[in-house]
Amino acid sequence: MRLVRIGVGSVSVKVGDFSGNSDRLRELIEAARAAGCNLLVTPELALSGYSLEDRVWWPDIARRSWRTLVALAESCRDISVFVGLPVHHDSMMYNAAALLHDGVVRGLVLKRFLPTYSVFYEGRNWTAWREGVTTINGVPAGDLVFRLPFGCVSAEICEDMWSPQTPAQGRVLAGAEIICNLSASPFTPGKNEQRRRMVQTAAERLACVYAYSNLLGLDNSRLVFDGGGFIASPNGLLVAGKTLSRSYWTLATGIVDLEEVGRARAENTTWRQYASKKDGIAGVRVIEADTGEWVPAPVAAYARQLPSNFFYPEQITADPREWAANYLDDLYDALVLGLRDYFEKVGAFERFLVAVSGGRDSALCLLLAVDAAKALRAGAEADKYAERVWAVYLPNAQYSSSRTLDAAQSLSQELGVPFRVVSITEEAQIALEKAGELMGDPALVTGLAKQNLQARVRGSMMLNWANSARGLLLVTSNLSEAAVGYTTTGGDNQGGYAPIANLPKTLVTRLVQRAAERYQLRSIEKILAIPPSAELAPDQEDEADLMPYIVLDDLLFLFARRRMSLPDCWRILVHRRPEYDAEQLRAWTKRFGTLFAQNQWKREQLPVAMKVLDLDLDPKTGFRFPVTQSIQEELDELAAADL
Repeated sequence: MRLVRIGVGSVSVKVGDFSGNSDRLRELIEAARAAGCNLLVTPELALSGYSLEDRVWWPDIARRSWRTLVALAESCRDISVFVGLPVHHDSMMYNAAALLHDGVVRGLVLKRFLPTYSVFYEGRNWTAWREGVTTINGVPAGDLVFRLPFGCVSAEICEDMWSPQTPAQGRVLAGAEIICNLSASPFTPGKNEQRRRMVQTAAERLACVYAYSNLLGLDNSRLVFDGGGFIASPNGLLVAGKTLSRSYWTLATGIVDLEEVGRARAENTTWRQYASKKDGIAGVRVIEADTGEWVPAPVAAYARQLPSNFFYPEQITADPREWAANYLDDLYDALVLGLRDYFEKVGAFERFLVAVSGGRDSALCLLLAVDAAKALRAGAEADKYAERVWAVYLPNAQYSSSRTLDAAQSLSQELGVPFRVVSITEEAQIALEKAGELMGDPALVTGLAKQNLQARVRGSMMLNWANSARGLLLVTSNLSEAAVGYTTTGGDNQGGYAPIANLPKTLVTRLVQRAAERYQLRSIEKILAIPPSAELAPDQEDEADLMPYIVLDDLLFLFARRRMSLPDCWRILVHRRPEYDAEQLRAWTKRFGTLFAQNQWKREQLPVAMKVLDLDLDPKTGFRFPVTQSIQEELDELAAADL
């Protein structure tokens, strides 16, 4: 047996914080060494921070990254470590995975495939490595395989694994037994299961050990990375790391037998036939780096890692209720992690501020704020969370109901956070009078203006409160509202951070329901009993103003995510929602399409928000929709469409 203990580490880093990032990586390396690891894999661009965006063009980024890497290499004695960083070469910026071994930078594997879709714009800043080997900062760089005391290793970087023909193929043919993937793969529900399947498939297809490490926490403001990591051999998955940890780094380790790789390759005739052609390895260089000693992993630990029964798999639950709960819990925990990291990494705030309305959106924001406050400093001061979260209810005597006040107050009290009631009645009346003066006649003030001026009074008061309280003001608007412009510019869509802006209303409701179960919160029942309402007009209800949220969210997904035409959206709705009349669904589809196209200007002004779902309307992260355009021809087709 040739037993090697591999570690996959996840770490939360901050863009440009070279000393802080290096300190966390050093802690991770020490923990891996203490655990007996021979090889450690850390995430993509962990030294510099992942979402550098245009800051990568500043010369100090590559220079400081390299200087920090060289210093970090001193910590890598008796252990081999892959670390991600940007490097500059011939006026180009490359995304690199550096191998540190025996206190020295041994070489750089360069990223070949650059995603430029969805939230990714890597082609704007980075250059894709094509093939072959060069020299950067005095060390070999490009397509490399490293011969270490325990065996041959190489690397890929994130998107390389997702490409149809991965760089690992040539590298295993050149002798690599272990492929290490340094990733910054953002969270969406179910994404980690997809990664697991890909890692396991890669190990089986390439007849190698595949070790995958992912970034943890919020990046520079919007993307949440769930961490985790995998180690797989040709015979299956060995290790799965923890996801969505509120610690600043995690480590998962496993023991592999590299002789298993040799057996798998020797016994697989198809692999042997392909390998004998030597296709794809012309540009790969093997770097001799087998200095230092290697202490094999203990046989006893390897034996304990093996399954309890080789012929009977571990039980996997198929309970759909448990699956749904896990889905919602993962999504909720990702929101908490992102909110906690934003608060800490910006470093300008002392507390979270939430305007609670008695509705579901603000309730979810308050729940997230409480859990984020408990997670500050990795939970070291969880018992002081109430000092970090303030809630306020801002009623207008004309429209705010006793039910919403009771619901907002009950939730705040049950969560144990300070709660204030501050009336806006007088300010709303003054704003209404001034609106009449501006128009020259109070009768000319529209009903919409009368509603919106209340939201703007609240928004102004909250922003001023944030200034005095040094608070992070949470924006409570959701994705469904953003889709159809059901927010007030200068009002409820203004603030410091929008934690639920990527969640449609129906999912907000599910998350609130799940939180009530998860945390045994009785006050949530009062909130769920109230129909969604902005309470800006007499007896106002959101679904009466718009359409049922279940229909709106269906249209949002079909039109914005699936890119279906409005007539096709309507046809699917007719079969999907038979409880509604077909012509009523046609009218709602027309209303949705019209509002969606007309309100891109509002979406261009949305505050900084987290992205946790594939569907995203934030123009800064992935949804580029024209502000000025016409969809009249599509509306005409909808009007004439038949089933």
